[in-house]
Parts: sequence; C-alpha cells; structure tokens
Amino acid sequence: MCGSLMLGGCALIMSVSQIVLVDQGTPAALIVLPENAEPIAVYAAEELAYHIEQASRARLEILREPLNAPPAKPAVFLGATRAARDAGIDATSLASEETVLRTGDGQVYVVGNDGPGDPLDAGITHTGTLWGVYEVLERYLGVRWLWPGKLGEYIPRANDIRIPALDEGFSPRFAFRQQRPGLGRRGFTEGNMRLSFSEENAKRYARDQTVFLRRHRMGRSEDTIYAQRRSGSGHSFGDWWERFGKEHPEWFQLSPDGRRGPAEGAKPRKFTMCVSNPGLHAKTVELWQEERSKHPGETINIDISENDESAQCVCPECRAWDGPPVDRSTLPPGLERSFEPVQAGTRYARFAKAVHALASAVDPNVKVNYYAYLNYFWTPDASVELHPNIMIAFVPWFRWAGWFPRTEAEHEWIKQQWLGWQRTGASIYYRPNWFLDGYTMPLVYMHQFCDAFQFYARHGMIGTDFDSLQGQWAAQGPNLYLLSRIQVRPEMPIEEMLGEYYATFGPAAGAVKDYFTYWEDYATKNSTRAADAIRTRRDGNFRRYALYAQVADELYPAEVFPPAETILARALEATRDDKDSAFAERVVFLQQGLAHAKQCAATAAVVNDTSSSMDAKKAAIAELLKIRRSLEHTNIANMDRAAIIETDSWKEIEGLFEP
Repeated sequence: MCGSLMLGGCALIMSVSQIVLVDQGTPAALIVLPENAEPIAVYAAEELAYHIEQASRARLEILREPLNAPPAKPAVFLGATRAARDAGIDATSLASEETVLRTGDGQVYVVGNDGPGDPLDAGITHTGTLWGVYEVLERYLGVRWLWPGKLGEYIPRANDIRIPALDEGFSPRFAFRQQRPGLGRRGFTEGNMRLSFSEENAKRYARDQTVFLRRHRMGRSEDTIYAQRRSGSGHSFGDWWERFGKEHPEWFQLSPDGRRGPAEGAKPRKFTMCVSNPGLHAKTVELWQEERSKHPGETINIDISENDESAQCVCPECRAWDGPPVDRSTLPPGLERSFEPVQAGTRYARFAKAVHALASAVDPNVKVNYYAYLNYFWTPDASVELHPNIMIAFVPWFRWAGWFPRTEAEHEWIKQQWLGWQRTGASIYYRPNWFLDGYTMPLVYMHQFCDAFQFYARHGMIGTDFDSLQGQWAAQGPNLYLLSRIQVRPEMPIEEMLGEYYATFGPAAGAVKDYFTYWEDYATKNSTRAADAIRTRRDGNFRRYALYAQVADELYPAEVFPPAETILARALEATRDDKDSAFAERVVFLQQGLAHAKQCAATAAVVNDTSSSMDAKKAAIAELLKIRRSLEHTNIANMDRAAIIETDSWKEIEGLFEP
C-alpha cells in the first residue's frame, strides 16, 4: 500500500529498522547537500532543520559535499548528492517534480532533479527535493500548516525523531496546483489605503503566505509559455480589435444590429470573437509559430481563452456550430440567465478542435488551452470529440446562483457539466472563482467544496487554478485549510482533513468544530436567501464577490454573532489549564477574526443605510480602521483584499474614505 495519498505512483518497502535523527533531544544525524546545491535544495535543508529544531530543540548541522570523511553519524542527503548517486539514485533521470525517498546503510536520501531560481517562486518546476522534505515532515513529525505565520505552524514536540526504512518514488497527483495569491494593491487612494495593511505588514503578510503555499506544494510540473495569452489574465484576445480589427473585422463578433467588433460605446476589450472563422484559426496558429521561433527549445502552447465576456457572435456560421438548442427550463433556478444570449459550449469546443488540428500538423505535441466559462461553460453536444491535448479550464461562473454553499440541484448539475466535458476526451482542470466570495464574513462551506473537488479528482482532473485567495484565515479557516490540503491528499476523507485542523486546538478541538459547524449550518440554511438578496442589488448587475460589503450586514446581521462568540469563549476556557499556550493563542486568533467580521458587518450596516449621515458613515469607517490597526500583524485576514472590496462596494459614496 502506498504511504502517501499525494503520490502519482510509488513502490514502497517498509521494515522495522529505523534511522535516528534526534535522540532524547540531542542531534543524532547530519543534513548533507551537494557541493553545488541549487537554491531549492538549500531551502529544503533549511526547512528540514527548522522544523526538526522546533519539534525537538535539536539543530541538525547542514554540511556540503565533499565530506572530509564518511559521516560518523547518520545523514540526510538532500538533492543530487554524490552519495545519492553512489546509492543508485540518478537525480538527472527524474521528472521535474518527482521525488525519491530511500534509506540504506544507515542513511536517508531525499532526491529530486532540482532546478535554479527562487525556491518560493511557484513557477519553478524542479522541486522534487523540497516536496520530499515536506512529505517527511508531515509523515514522521506530524507537522501541519494551518495558515500563514508562526502561529499557524503545528509542530508536535518530539524528543526522538526516527525515519523508517524507505524505498519509494512519487510525484504530485496534479500536474499544476495554483492558488492565485490575492496580493495586489489596486484602486487605493490615500484615504482608503488606511483600511489596508501598512506597507511593512503587507510585505510580511505576503512573505508568510508565500511560504505557506509552497509548504502545501503549490507549483507545476511544466513551465509553459502560452502564445496568445497577452493580457496575463488568461483572456487572450483583448487587444485584437486594435491590432487586426480594421483589416479583418470578420474575425470579430457579429452583433444582432449587423455590427462587427465591439458594440458602439462599449468599454475597451468588451467584445468576443467570431470563433467559426477559418481566418481567425489560421492567424492564431501563425502567431503561435512566431512565438515558437522566439523561444527555441521551450514548450510553447496555444491559449485561445475568450475575452472576459459571454460569447456574442450571432453569425450563421457560429450559430450552426452551436448544435441543437438546449432547454433552459431544465436548469436549476437562478442559472437561466447564465447562458444568454446564446448557449455556446459546443461552438467553443469546435473552435478549439479546429485550432488544434492546424497546430498539431506543425507539432503533434502542441496543447491548446481555453476557458469553459460564462455561456460557453455548458457541456458540448455529445457528438463532439476532442484530443487530450486540448486542455479545458472548467470555470463555473454564475452571477448569483451556484456559489457555495449551493442547492443540491445546482451542485449536481455542475458535476454533470464536468462529466460532459470529460466525455469529449479533452483534459480538464479546475479553475473556479469560488474563493473570491464572502468578504471578511465567516462564510464556510467545507463539506460541499470537498465533495465537488474530490468528484473532479475521481473524474480526470489534471490540475487546479483557483482565483483567488481572499486570505480570511480566521473567519474562513477550514475552507482555506482544505483548499490547500486537498491538493496534496485528494483522497483523504474530509472528516480526517478537518480533524487535522481541529486537533491543532488541543483541548478546544471539540468547541472549535462546533464553532465552524455553526457557521456552515448558517450559510447552508441561508444560501437561497443570500442569493436572493444579492440578486436584488443594482438591478441584477451585482458583482457578487466584488461588492459583498454592500450586503454583508444583510447576510450577517448583528444577532448571528453572539452564539458564535459564546462557543469560542467555551473553546478558550477549555485551554485554560493546558501547558501548551499555542492552543489558547489559536482560539484567540479565531476570536480576533470573528471580532473583525462583526465590525465589518456593523460598519456595512451604517454605510449601506441611505438615511445615515456622512458623519455617521465616517465614524463607522473609523471604528473599522481602529480594529484593523490593532490586528493587521496577526494574519487573521488579508487586509488589502478586504479594503479592495470596501473600495469597490462604496466608491460611489464621495468622501467616505477621506479622514
């Protein structure tokens, strides 16, 4: 039986013999690096030594080859060492994220084919040695990483640390694993900048979160350049009208009024393509070939993800590509408008197939990537067959309904769309926007999220790209722990993953579970009411996650907070006599997150009230600012993201954010 649910494939041999790293709090082993170790291996050594020291108070010495003599004590050889090579482990033969864990002759070998660059850059592909260290720390030291920062490190005390006999190789289950970090600072003026992090704490938080994500193996097995993805956002045609519209208007959407290209008065980049046009296909492949010539020897694929708009083209050729009409009355309530003005899933699948056919005549290994999104999310007609090198980003996006927690009808319907895409033969990865939702509120939906993720994992999911981390680590803790943990252990039962999280609160574990169960039950019971409240805002044009502060007080009124406060008070009381102060500190962390959410909802109640005076609104902002300044060093929340949502929600209230 394989010793890790992360493993893509492994051969494991275990015996009763063990190698001692720490004996009764005393260092009993060394850490040895290659002579010219890559930065990723050096970082792996530091991570191993740090966690062992935190567990046992014993600091293992880090050496480099060549050693003057064979080590007098056991050694953990990290990376492409001579010792590993002599033991028959050829690092250069390993894939980019592949790891070998092996013991022999009293030594431990943790080996990957390490590459150059910043170890914290998730774009680095050669990370096998670092992944091996994290596997060792989780398995044999019981380490868990709950949230960014030192308090989020759960490192059990151990006077003795031993490694069993091993002979195993593994790779990450998914070829790429990404959580977009949500670290940008945009739209701020001097006034609303006050509600975000100070510059110092913004940098500290960014570092802490980056470390956390790497510990959860965010990264990829292949660094790919995508021709056409010029915007950096995954939408590929944003500047095409400026570049080609005058000469080739036929490549662009035909509107019902007979116009090609952007509608009159539309914002820049607010248009879609005429994806049935052969000239568009040929130009796409031509630009890909130009990109290939600029990067000889590198992997260059094609991205044809449509602009961030619903497909609009009504030309006869595109309409003919749509296949039979779909009865929208079969959709779960609330999703009907998600597929207007046309249902274009089949159309875009045929677009990808046409581009791939042209490009694969040049390079049979080329991959074509695009988003199944908006009104082209719906699974294509059953007659459509796609090549595995067509990579579909599964982007369920609905204006109001379908967000977590969702109705059972919504939940099952979305699963059926995944199965429909899988039946085409394409490769599918998960690229949702769910974790943008909830603002600073305790919106938790861990069971339904886990059910969906594990369903996709069982049905061919090749990778993930989550947009984006809002970083509400205290208010939405189980959501975010699962989001990271499940990408390493996708088959682990949810109660086991949640049990890991709750156990780090020691004697307060039961009360902490009750606390998050309270919020999950609240969100589930009120999901339809929440969708209805959101639907009524701004004549139905409400951007749910971006303007959440406009509804925070309605969705989380003042009366829902006292029961949660009572549960956390019980949790804190349970830790009173425990010698490990970290248990109590973690409960306080949750209390701080709850206090912050409560203040955000109270502020929203005043600011959203049209009868409130400007003085009252500014006073509410001042109270929110006060709690932010007192908590910004704690990592309970990404204060920048909270401030961005407040800015977007209330930017029309002139002068609100000024002192």
